[in-house]
Amino acid sequence: MPALTLLILLIAAVTRFVNLASPRTLVFDETYYVKDAYTLGLFGSERKWPEDANLSFEAGDVGSYLTDASYVVHPPFGKWLIWLGLELFGADNSFGWRFSTALAGVVSVLLIILIARQLTGSLAFGNLAGLFLALDGHSIVLSRTAILDGLLTMMVLVGMFLLLHSDAAMLRRANRLSMVRFGFQPWLIAVGVTMGLAASVKWSALYVLAGFGIYTLFSEVKARGKFDQSPYPALGQGLINAVTLLLPALATYVASWLGWILGSDGWGRQDRATWWEALWAYHQNAYSFHTGLSSEHPYQSTAFEWLLSLRPTAFFFERYYDDPTCGVLSDCTVAITAIPNLVVWFGGLLSLIWLTRQAWLGHRAAVLVLIGFASTWGPWVIYLDRTVFQFYAVLITPFVALALTLAVHHYWRRGIWLRQIQTRERRIRNLVIAVVLVALYFMSIWMGLTVPYWVWRIQMLLPIWV
Repeated sequence: MPALTLLILLIAAVTRFVNLASPRTLVFDETYYVKDAYTLGLFGSERKWPEDANLSFEAGDVGSYLTDASYVVHPPFGKWLIWLGLELFGADNSFGWRFSTALAGVVSVLLIILIARQLTGSLAFGNLAGLFLALDGHSIVLSRTAILDGLLTMMVLVGMFLLLHSDAAMLRRANRLSMVRFGFQPWLIAVGVTMGLAASVKWSALYVLAGFGIYTLFSEVKARGKFDQSPYPALGQGLINAVTLLLPALATYVASWLGWILGSDGWGRQDRATWWEALWAYHQNAYSFHTGLSSEHPYQSTAFEWLLSLRPTAFFFERYYDDPTCGVLSDCTVAITAIPNLVVWFGGLLSLIWLTRQAWLGHRAAVLVLIGFASTWGPWVIYLDRTVFQFYAVLITPFVALALTLAVHHYWRRGIWLRQIQTRERRIRNLVIAVVLVALYFMSIWMGLTVPYWVWRIQMLLPIWV
């Protein structure tokens, strides 16, 4: 593996694993997912905990769960991944709580490098996309917290990587035959399986699966146009692709519930005559919960507010007085807030506007990235009254980073044609420096490092961030 790629992965590993065990308390929604993952691993389905279970769990008493089944609204696969960390390092170890999500964060950086290399044909720009994600606050914080969204991001990126392989295989076959043939595309089975697992982390992966299906239809139409073939058979191929994606996704999703299906004491398991009726009733209940969730929360924000980063989610905050480790001020703060790297975020959003023109011109990479953004951000516009949080945008972040990478790649290539390559490379280096400087500015609040209180105050750029 090239040295620069290894360096970027090292940066990703340092920002996600160093100080991972801190804080040694359950942060934000870790209170649900860590304890649920533990009982899921023990029994195949989740169990209830006493109201004061967090204090005892954090102190190492992990056996205070109750015998009653717990009603949970998210599928099991993400919690199974968290359970792997508990098995490796112990459920009483805060490093173990977060190990799986931190590893998923590093793998996500590797995946975006590989994806960007496929989209641009350049490892250098693949590395650039990797650096953008490695130094993004959403990705770092959600990699360091044992909740589901970082795991979902990794699974979606695996699906996108496999989708590009499927697309490349179709194009190679078409070029060899000088035509696009109607038929089965085996790589899409792998995409379907992966996206079934992603949906078993969070249901929002279903929107991405639909987006990937739409992309395969676009790709078929475009490939037929290249060989002057009629685009209409692509509709039939689109139907075959949909079945090839959906059946493995559905089978994989149901298989992820085997612990609940094979057991007899999961929540709602005995409520119907058969397991599939009981599972369907469970999902109806969960769907009603998700669509009707509207409880007030101080850090809730709408999908439109995410675009301007108006209300980043504060995961943890503690202020310590008379602490000698803070120096003469003796006033320390440990805070964790999911603030994006503002250069990557706003640069990527502006690049998405430019990509709409490229997509209109039929550029495959632009279409795929726009579909990725639309399927990860667009659905939340429907649920403006639902209680949602800006950290959900961690799933959007890879597509924002890819948009910025594609824009910079186009800028660089156009510089070659205009004989401005040195000037443009200097500007690209300045962009990278800006990304690094912003990351250094926010790094303590992304990694939960102890800093003087005044450092945290200047990191809060807007009053509404506090």
